Amino acid sequence: MNKVSLYRRLSQALLVAFIAFVGIRHQISGGGPEGSAPLDSYCPFGGIETLVYYMQTGQFIEKTNISNFILLLAVLILGVVAGAAFCSWLCPLGTVQEWLAKLGKKIFGRNYEVPAKAHRVLRYLRYVTLFLIVYLTVQGSRLVFEEYDPFKVLFHFNFETTTAIVIFVLTIVLSILIDRFWCKYLCPLGAVFSVLSRFNLINIRRNREQCTDCGLCTKKCFMKIDVANETKVSSADCTKCLECVNSCPKPEALMLTIGGGK
Repeated sequence: MNKVSLYRRLSQALLVAFIAFVGIRHQISGGGPEGSAPLDSYCPFGGIETLVYYMQTGQFIEKTNISNFILLLAVLILGVVAGAAFCSWLCPLGTVQEWLAKLGKKIFGRNYEVPAKAHRVLRYLRYVTLFLIVYLTVQGSRLVFEEYDPFKVLFHFNFETTTAIVIFVLTIVLSILIDRFWCKYLCPLGAVFSVLSRFNLINIRRNREQCTDCGLCTKKCFMKIDVANETKVSSADCTKCLECVNSCPKPEALMLTIGGGK
């Protein structure tokens, strides 16, 4: 394992540990003035959910606060600079899905692939999810998605409702069978990153003269981007995990660039 992969995995593990600690602590101490902040306060998407309501009323939706705005701002800045890098370097749910996909590969020998045509269509469900969550949250003045959010279900450590159990089981099963199913097709924050990725400063570029057309980079991409046939990996789905760069046998064939420089 090279240093870049090691740093990414360390970053992922630390964030999973921190969020798990937050969820467990809240279950033990409860909420309110004497308790601890709920998991919702540490979710950048919570900033999107409460933003419109805050602009209309000057108040936060219950379970959200200023921390959601701060996290959202940080994530938006990261999105402009490095696209969806948050998804593969920091997102705890993305990390769990990655771990489960590796488990699935060991069990079944491979991860199942959604057919290319279906994949292209299903990607747009993220935008539908984003619109519905924001609209219904503002209309209902509450976090309508929290009962169905895999992030909340996995790290809140509260499986007392049938809904939570079903979401938990579906998340585990689908993540084992299909690499990052939620990230690819349903994640509302992923939809936001898809828009921001159009403007990001950090990109992956392929040097055609150095490329041997081995195709390893495309095989390594869990977001199903055809890296081997790109000059600049401009896909909004790219999470800058750098697995394609790490897999390349020619050091100068795939490069991470900032602006126009290497």
